[in-house]
Amino acid sequence: MTTNADLMTRLKAVECRDSTYKPKSTPLVFARAKGSVVWDVEGKSYIDLCAGFGALPLGHASEALLAVTREFENAEPMVEHAMGDVYPSEEKILFLETLRSLMPDSYKLGALALSGGQAVEIALKTAMLATKNSGFIVFENAYHGLDFGVLPLTAREDFRVPFKNYLAEDNIVRLPYGASKAIVSQGISKLKSTGLAAIIAEPIQGRAGVNSPPAGWLSMLSDIAHEHSGLLILDEVFTGFGRIGTLSSAGEANADISCFGKAIGGGFPISACFAKKHIMNAWPESSGEAIHTGTFFGHPFSAAVGRRTLLAIKDRDLAQRSKSLGETIKFRLREALKDSPLVKDIRGEGLFIGIEYTSPGFAAVLMDRLRERGVIALPSGATGSVLSITPALNIPEDVLFEAIGHVIEISK
Repeated sequence: MTTNADLMTRLKAVECRDSTYKPKSTPLVFARAKGSVVWDVEGKSYIDLCAGFGALPLGHASEALLAVTREFENAEPMVEHAMGDVYPSEEKILFLETLRSLMPDSYKLGALALSGGQAVEIALKTAMLATKNSGFIVFENAYHGLDFGVLPLTAREDFRVPFKNYLAEDNIVRLPYGASKAIVSQGISKLKSTGLAAIIAEPIQGRAGVNSPPAGWLSMLSDIAHEHSGLLILDEVFTGFGRIGTLSSAGEANADISCFGKAIGGGFPISACFAKKHIMNAWPESSGEAIHTGTFFGHPFSAAVGRRTLLAIKDRDLAQRSKSLGETIKFRLREALKDSPLVKDIRGEGLFIGIEYTSPGFAAVLMDRLRERGVIALPSGATGSVLSITPALNIPEDVLFEAIGHVIEISK
């Protein structure tokens, strides 16, 4: 029988050593999955509390995916690829229409890409075109992707330092997440040579350890950005479409541009940048060759799965389920762990929950212990002290409670 260890050895022989985490014990290689349960190549099952970094809002092998698979299988002939910036597919158009219908009323036009980082890059370019400025306010512990265009905005130095000589960081001012209006004003004043293009923020910081800002902070950022002729960009790649109990934070924040990814593709690579019409119209009319495009932007299969995923989130009111179920989970965790010397804080919104431990790196240790118990969860935060819980929005309650029981047992 092929084992997890065997396959990890084979992977090590062919892949860049920086690409995949290789645990020292109990390695895991996915073989199959359904809903919120994954089986490895040895047949062991695991409860998935990650949902593909939040990219699987309906779980593995979702009804949306299976429906599209059947439709594409029966299509004669099917369209497996379209030249999105020249000749679009019907599915691309349907996806954009569906996504637009779920946006705040102020958002009228969008552009598609493959990853969340690419959606952020479109947002940066849009802000520069709309304002004619090139300075950005970003925040400590932020994560906005690792492509060169967005890497300067991502806070962690271990991601940036190896490439620092290539990065243009002179037009970036980094401030504390949750900074006061006075501090943000001071930051903007440092962008005299570039002018303010935009302030970019996550509604809740994910990779940083599930950090929430003060109430009203996002709308304050919008006000101060507009006072300085700039824009507010929300990076909703992780938080959007149900994760924190809402479809979008843009309306409440009066944001000008939002970036979406992960959940909107139902596990397939598609992302989007949506904005107010006059802002998105800063882009020129395409004359046959778009100035920002990609071979697979608006890919028909991804768009088809994404559209059905979005409709399922809406029709089943999974954002509200996320909100209420998240409150239940936080209550259980707080009650069970209130006397634990290991636990510093339990926080988050919806099914975006973080347990912060008192010791740096401890959440990474717990990731390994949970894997041995048949639970998949990930550490987050700059020091690996936060265990992130981001399951599928439709995870059965009994399955979720079983996994949370394991988390509680090893956290006492």
